[in-house]
Amino acid sequence: MNKKLLSTILASTMVLSLALTACGGDKDTTETKKPDDSQGGTTTGGKGKIAYCCSNLGDKSFNDSGEAGMNILRNEGWDVRTVEIGDDSKADKWTDIYLDLIDQGYQYIVGASGQGDYFMPLTSQYPEVKFLVFDDLRTDLPENMSSIFYAQNEGSYLVGMMAAGMSKNHSVAVNVGMENPVINDFVTGFVNGVKDYDPNCSVVTAACGSWADPALMKTLCLDQNRNNNVDVFYQVAGGSGDGLFDAAMETGSWAIGVDSDQWQSYTDGSNPEKANVILTSMLKEVGNSFVSFFHQVEAGEDVWGKTVTLGLADDSVGYVDNDFFKTNVPEDLRNAMADAAAKVKAGELEVKSYYDFASEADYLAYVDAAK
Repeated sequence: MNKKLLSTILASTMVLSLALTACGGDKDTTETKKPDDSQGGTTTGGKGKIAYCCSNLGDKSFNDSGEAGMNILRNEGWDVRTVEIGDDSKADKWTDIYLDLIDQGYQYIVGASGQGDYFMPLTSQYPEVKFLVFDDLRTDLPENMSSIFYAQNEGSYLVGMMAAGMSKNHSVAVNVGMENPVINDFVTGFVNGVKDYDPNCSVVTAACGSWADPALMKTLCLDQNRNNNVDVFYQVAGGSGDGLFDAAMETGSWAIGVDSDQWQSYTDGSNPEKANVILTSMLKEVGNSFVSFFHQVEAGEDVWGKTVTLGLADDSVGYVDNDFFKTNVPEDLRNAMADAAAKVKAGELEVKSYYDFASEADYLAYVDAAK
């Protein structure tokens, strides 16, 4: 069957398009990149050909973390191409991009969360190609597809503790780009950590409906500071998170980054003054998980058809423990966070997860009760 015709048929049968997860920073005006227009690096290597399909680079967060891992694999001899495919508003182009990559001989197609639904029909059409979806919890995996899921609720629990401990007004916020199960898992863990540390601390939430609208995110945060006395903000919003840091600067509040060390990213970037409000960042080691996964592939290990869950016990989530964190967060609070992390790793503390709720209504009731 003609591949372009196949892509049209596949697209027409899609009834569910999940938002690209968490922390993908895409700009609504970004043109969808075809493989030969990739903005990421490409390397000719002999170990195999990997296509990393992300929404957009430059988010100083989720996508860039993945690219850091791909750079390690490039240096180790893998042929890696990074393709910026846009967010789910451009999902009608995704299958064409995957088919072009397959035509060009890419043996491994890697994509986040919502891309998994677009991978699934291709797995039976191209059994020789392997598909890796990350930041996604799946149980319907064929033999040539695997998924990596991160226990972001565990890392968010720890920064939730810190937010509660650092808030003078006993009011904190967790603001997201878009809502989906993975993002809701961030929120659940954060609320759990806040309430365990200080039951009297309130948690407000907001979603700006985009991974790339920092202006709206700033407005939401300013409203929360004015109306709810929020003085510690946690962003799980990709490129929109930049507006949260702006609001924290303007209001004299603290901020928490996500997915990578955003204090370091801003310190080394063009707006170093923003680093001065970022106490820490909740880490999701996307890049490290890529390196570990493809090392297993290289070693011939049986990794396909499985979902791997990585959390605190695997050092795949956590928080930044740098000098700025140590200088500004009191020792007793830092010790409490470290003790909680040790208990989670030992199985002595179970953090609430979005995936444990019986229904969406139960999750919403949990979040509403924290306000």
